[in-house]
Amino acid sequence: MEYKQKITFLVPTLGDREEEISRLFESLKHQSFTDFNVVVAAQGGFDTVQKICSAYSDFFSIKYLPLDNKGLSKARNGGLPFCDGEIIVLSDDDCWYPENATKLIVDKFSQNEIDIALTQIYDKPNEKLYKQYGLSEQLLTSSFQLLSRSSIEISFRNHLKEIGFDENFGVGAKFVCCEEIDFLLNAYKNGARIKYFPEITVYHIRKALTSTKNQIIAKGALYSKNFGFFVSLLICFRDLIKKKENNFSLFFKGYRDYKNQQ
Repeated sequence: MEYKQKITFLVPTLGDREEEISRLFESLKHQSFTDFNVVVAAQGGFDTVQKICSAYSDFFSIKYLPLDNKGLSKARNGGLPFCDGEIIVLSDDDCWYPENATKLIVDKFSQNEIDIALTQIYDKPNEKLYKQYGLSEQLLTSSFQLLSRSSIEISFRNHLKEIGFDENFGVGAKFVCCEEIDFLLNAYKNGARIKYFPEITVYHIRKALTSTKNQIIAKGALYSKNFGFFVSLLICFRDLIKKKENNFSLFFKGYRDYKNQQ
């Protein structure tokens, strides 16, 4: 297959973050490696998003997609067919990139026989990493190593877009998160080589790390789909022992809700 660009950034947006989208595009404008394009899957604020896209279209190629259906996974699935880069980078409308991000990502794929690269997020305003990361490169050899990843850490080869995102998961769906973990698990089950690199490729302000009730329910649904009862039970006991969190009720609500809809 012949690709139009080396990288495609896939950006879903509800169109209500004008300053953040402009910051994102401004950071892309200053990339040291410029063989990339952007697919924007907009589910609202259409005039605002189109205006920003037009303002930056002289600096890099932008495909603007107005979509009717709401939901993060629906936005990504709507945008994936238009991603013609050899490497697809999952982006958010409120993240932004260091100037060497595109070069770092391309180098990882050119220097390693991998299908997916996982990198680090940095909270630039507060000058700290987004979460606790491993210190060394690692080829992942277990599905359990995929469970604490964030979407904007993920870059993958174009052929994996056929996997897509389960629209039961993600913001705006029945289960409000875990869509990126489900994607990684599906890719891993299909033989994808996934490697973690301890390098910063994206900036994002750090969110609170405590889980909401709906997030715990979504986690239960994710485990129901991908692991089954015994592993789910162990995870709840782990949270109880290590985090002092009794998540059994909410977790298994999500577990049952996912089973019941199949």
